[in-house]
Amino acid sequence: MPFDRDLANTLKFEGGVTTDTGGLTNYGVRQDLYDSYTKTNKLPHKDVRELKYGDVRDYYESEYFKKPKIDKLPEALQGVVFDSAVNLGQGRTIKHLQETIGVKADGIVGKDTLNAVKEYIEKHGDNHLKVELLNKRITHYKTLVEQNPAKYEKYIDGWMNRISNLTNLSS
Repeated sequence: MPFDRDLANTLKFEGGVTTDTGGLTNYGVRQDLYDSYTKTNKLPHKDVRELKYGDVRDYYESEYFKKPKIDKLPEALQGVVFDSAVNLGQGRTIKHLQETIGVKADGIVGKDTLNAVKEYIEKHGDNHLKVELLNKRITHYKTLVEQNPAKYEKYIDGWMNRISNLTNLSS
């Protein structure tokens, strides 16, 4: 299944238990967001340090793949967009996509966005769109570092490795 492939690729960069700018995380899953997810879905509370692969898979599929409708995008785009949603957030990621394809950047995948993606790919190809989206991420990362080097400079090498990995998958 493409989602499992994309998740495996993303999890290479979402390590174990850590505390980063978003707080306590495991597999890139923030405690506060996981608490909200379990409450909404009437699941038992769980400390993110105790998460197993199945928990992580279900969470990411629900919150970062289906909820933002990445699963409705062409399969060729899903991995790059999903990874960005995990790393940058769904709203920012969908806005980057919408800015690139020339529709209103509201952060919501709807009929207009899906039609514009299809038209963009017909005109330019899916690889071109993936490269454009990766370039937007690079610009975003560089802006973060320029605006607050003390907070973000330590992440730039990891972010660029992530982009390089996705670029290699896109070729």
